[in-house]
Amino acid sequence: MAGIGFELKKMLKDDSWFGLLKTYAYAGAISSGPWVLSILGIMLVGMVSLSNKGESGLWLSEFLVSVTWLMSFSLVLSSLLQLVFTRFMADQLYLKNDHLILPNFIGALGLSTLVSGVIGIICWLLFFRSLSILYCILMLMNFVLLCNVWLAVIFVAGMRRYKTILMVFLISYVSIVILSMVLKSAGTAGLLSALLIGHGILLLSMLLMIFQEYTADQILSFDFLKRKNIFPVLIFIGLFFNMGVWVDKWMFWFTPSTSDDINGVLRASVIYDLPIFLAYLSIIPGMASFLLRVETDFVSTYQDYYSAVNDGATLGQIEQKRVSMTESIRKAYLEIIKVQGVTVLLFFIMAEDIIRWLDLSPLYVHLYYIDLLATAIQVLFLATLNIFFYFNFLKEAFWLTLGLFSLNTILTAASLILGPAFYGYGFALAIFITTMIGMYVLSNKINKLEYITFMLQR
Repeated sequence: MAGIGFELKKMLKDDSWFGLLKTYAYAGAISSGPWVLSILGIMLVGMVSLSNKGESGLWLSEFLVSVTWLMSFSLVLSSLLQLVFTRFMADQLYLKNDHLILPNFIGALGLSTLVSGVIGIICWLLFFRSLSILYCILMLMNFVLLCNVWLAVIFVAGMRRYKTILMVFLISYVSIVILSMVLKSAGTAGLLSALLIGHGILLLSMLLMIFQEYTADQILSFDFLKRKNIFPVLIFIGLFFNMGVWVDKWMFWFTPSTSDDINGVLRASVIYDLPIFLAYLSIIPGMASFLLRVETDFVSTYQDYYSAVNDGATLGQIEQKRVSMTESIRKAYLEIIKVQGVTVLLFFIMAEDIIRWLDLSPLYVHLYYIDLLATAIQVLFLATLNIFFYFNFLKEAFWLTLGLFSLNTILTAASLILGPAFYGYGFALAIFITTMIGMYVLSNKINKLEYITFMLQR
């Protein structure tokens, strides 16, 4: 991400308010990626499909629940490969082995397609046999496609063509909304077809960008799976992070008192799902700040520090570089807190109006407040995790993500037992506790970085 971060940083040379706003708009959209755009797109599709679903309700429609499940489990499954391949790609770029990137990416896509397809077929045979064949086929195709989309997204996110990337995302989700209007008469199958076509456009566009960016001397390679190139701990970090983010939603879906049966297989929690998804829309400014500060200011001082180490600088000079790097981390955290804090405050002020505009019960407001705070803290969690990766503190990152998953499971279970007044506190407390622990561990590590750099390397 540093490459695109530095390109966006150039836009900050325009001191005007418009230049600043434009830079943050690009950074927010790219750092949030299809994650936030997909929420917006799905909500718009839901509004279009509402007239076709009678009184079943926007967030209880079969299509919206199907997409939520697809997003959830495709993110979890693809996480097994995402960080492993990202690390391989980063290492090869550092070693100037650019020719290995494209064939290994094709290999990763092939592996993702095979594994997701097999798992999808097994789930079809075990759980979805009672549903229509067309619905099952569309679900399977969308699941496989989404697993590949998440893998390609992390690939193109590091490219410097930020305007093209943003345009591709926009075209894809606008296509989904327009096609849903055309195909809504076909019901859930029509809307799932619109989703499939839109994400197909997104994946093909990203593949075109990737093929334009890299050259190769072979078509297919699986070097990223070789023992010398793989870091197994990254598999578990990616898995526990995504499970940690989704486990509270799963628990609310599978608890009878907080969920509804949608089609005999899928369940949804009308009381829990909408507030958390609305809250995630508020993280765009914080993610923009994260991209601009952590991936640029911090990266510059990080590179200066290790250049001093590798070039044989004196201990005093290395110490000075470390202090500068520490200051850049502190400033990055402060800016994320300020930007996201102001955003949360604005959403707090508008919360009742937003809930009223969506024609929801005022009872949603309290849970929406909690989710706004939780998602804001999640931006700090992501920043901390990212800095752990830069320093190769993989063991610490593993325990941090495992802690998030474990705490969210335990605390969400407690909130379900305690009742509606405590809903949302499980995820909020879990992300807050793990983020604070992560920042504390990072601070201790940075304070003794010279010792770690020179004495603990093998």
